[in-house]
Amino acid sequence: VPAPPLRVGIACDVSGSMAAFAGPVASAAWITSRAASLITGTRTATVTYGEKVRPVTRPGHAPAGVTTFSATDGTEMLCQAIDALDYALDLSRSGAARLLVIVSDGRYTPDERRDGQQRITRLAAYGCGILWLTPGSFWSDPMKHAQAVVLDAPAGTIDAIARAATRALATPGA
Repeated sequence: VPAPPLRVGIACDVSGSMAAFAGPVASAAWITSRAASLITGTRTATVTYGEKVRPVTRPGHAPAGVTTFSATDGTEMLCQAIDALDYALDLSRSGAARLLVIVSDGRYTPDERRDGQQRITRLAAYGCGILWLTPGSFWSDPMKHAQAVVLDAPAGTIDAIARAATRALATPGA
């Protein structure tokens, strides 16, 4: 049975509240991107977001290794990150299985949280799977319409990513 193409966008929060989790965030992004790249026809892209959105990998280019980064930015531009990944990968368009992976504690300004939730709700309504990888801390606050997975057990994270990708493939293009 032919598999539909898969598009995976990965957005990594590099604000100061994520500083203690920069290593696990980088690893989770690499695991997700690398695993997706092993599926024929898959396009992935990874960005970090803080005060700016910065590309880590561009569509069609799998990372050779874990890209390390620091999490020292003073704010988060989640909306710009989602918009950049949607533009690069057509996450809101049918015709492929789609998955947005957000790696963040969910601590945002009220406006960024409200507008980010609107974007996530819209993508979910269009059939894009949303996976939220979050640190195991009491202040973590993933958004609605996202499957939340705590980053405290690497093996569990790998399984959750695989299950989310499988679900996205099972229900391509809404």
